[in-house]
Amino acid sequence: MKNTTLFILAILACLQVSAQSQAEAFIKEAQEFLVKKDFKQAQLSLQDAINDINTLLAKQVAESLPAEINGLKKEGEAEVNTAAMGMIGGGMQITQHYSNPKNEDNDAEVQIIANSPLMSMMSMYLTNPSMMGSEYKSVRVGTNRAILKSETQDNGPKKIRNTEVQIPLTQTLITIQANGFATEKDELDFAMKLDLAKVKTALGE
Repeated sequence: MKNTTLFILAILACLQVSAQSQAEAFIKEAQEFLVKKDFKQAQLSLQDAINDINTLLAKQVAESLPAEINGLKKEGEAEVNTAAMGMIGGGMQITQHYSNPKNEDNDAEVQIIANSPLMSMMSMYLTNPSMMGSEYKSVRVGTNRAILKSETQDNGPKKIRNTEVQIPLTQTLITIQANGFATEKDELDFAMKLDLAKVKTALGE
């Protein structure tokens, strides 16, 4: 338990935690419970500290995403969810919306799930994407292998491309919902401009 506490303190130092973080208070609380040999409460306090650190890390990852990609701009702040992901075994979920101010049909949603429970299935699908359905195919985003599914929908007189790109990293799944892009090349170029190396660094992968 002492090693766990020291590990969390080290993470706090790396993240340069502000005074607003409650993680340090949770850790002190856990230490007090340890002195009292109330191990269950100490465990719960440490879990609260981890949840708080996950939120800080998620915000740091969100800030690493580009403000603009090929004319699409960040739409508000990223949505960060750590509590719900913890219930299904994931560490954090980050969702960032991008929109094109010159084309209302062109937008994208980037979702990052760290410690995704889907990761165990992705390696199988990457080698044989047809297992997910004939509409899926294997593509490359830079040096990363990904899975792409695209369809065209009628939007009045227009036909709009709707594409999903799933990019697994080491322990993280990035899913891009791209709407209104002209070609697959444009969609993959958007994905590449996310700077996956920077995202991996922010995640500590």
